[in-house]
Amino acid sequence: MYICGKEDPNMIKWFNVKDRNGVASLYANNITLNTTAMYPLDTAFKVQVGMDDKNNVIVMPLTKEVVESGALDECCLLKIEFHKSFARISSVQLLKQISEALRIQLSNKPIQYETRWDSVENVLIIQTGEK
Repeated sequence: MYICGKEDPNMIKWFNVKDRNGVASLYANNITLNTTAMYPLDTAFKVQVGMDDKNNVIVMPLTKEVVESGALDECCLLKIEFHKSFARISSVQLLKQISEALRIQLSNKPIQYETRWDSVENVLIIQTGEK
């Protein structure tokens, strides 16, 4: 067994919080992430949101240094608000684009999707498309 990458002589399997699936709720004006989904993003200053070729929504955390470097188009940067038990990305325009791409109707009642953290790409995947 391993202790976060090291062998454990006691054969105990330690769990990594980033390996658990979280939940993202899509509303007409925001994406709300539960505690598990927001955990890997907790150091983000801003985020970028996009879609992959499988129609999954992708959230990439960005540090303050990256944002302030000027290397990214400011129009692509979104604020993420952290609260004790959830995080929220608010943008009516973003959610309109997502709803059109996914061909779903978003409203004040959420549509929930599982999330998973991709540690290789350093992104949160909201599993709205093919898994």
